[in-house]
Amino acid sequence: MVYERILLDVEAQRDFFSPSGSCYTPRAERAAKQIQRLFAWAERERIPILSTMLRVRPDRLGPLPHPACIEGSPGEKRLPRTLLRRRINFGLRNSTDLPPRALRQYGQILFEQRVTNPFTHSRFERLISELGPATFVVCGAGVAHGVFQAAVGLRARNFGVILASDAVAALPGENAEMAVLCMEAKGVVFAPARLIMAQPRRPVTPFRTALPTRS
Repeated sequence: MVYERILLDVEAQRDFFSPSGSCYTPRAERAAKQIQRLFAWAERERIPILSTMLRVRPDRLGPLPHPACIEGSPGEKRLPRTLLRRRINFGLRNSTDLPPRALRQYGQILFEQRVTNPFTHSRFERLISELGPATFVVCGAGVAHGVFQAAVGLRARNFGVILASDAVAALPGENAEMAVLCMEAKGVVFAPARLIMAQPRRPVTPFRTALPTRS
């Protein structure tokens, strides 16, 4: 499968982006709006979307410093306007089975996880392994957790990665600054959503802007 660009959202869930969420930070509300803009852009341009969702058992601490995305809680739900009609959810099942031509059949594929690293999901790993050259646009929650793991994992597999710098939320207590330096060292490109969406559909010229600091 060959796609020029793919949008990857990491845990665009209410606990990270809604004011009532357990891991909400003041900058997250602006990031949520940019994520929604990226979704509208991807749907309009027919860019495939991969989405990860954290689901933590009620009796477990979970992978983050603060409890988040507990099964059945309001905070587990996705942000409004981040679910396409034409989608499939592969759930938590640790299987490598994939429907044929999955990205052509569905505009959005969702992967549910107990941890933040998307590459622990067998179907995610297999789908990525079957892709041809592509550039991923990454947005979502956890600059030093899921976002970092996704971006670095994709670079390790020789994909281009653009991180939408104003469409990510750092979590309370995480070292976002160090994660940004590590991603830059791995060749991740940083740019605001408006520049990403303005680029014509051709190989992307690398450009960088500073990731907003946490407040």
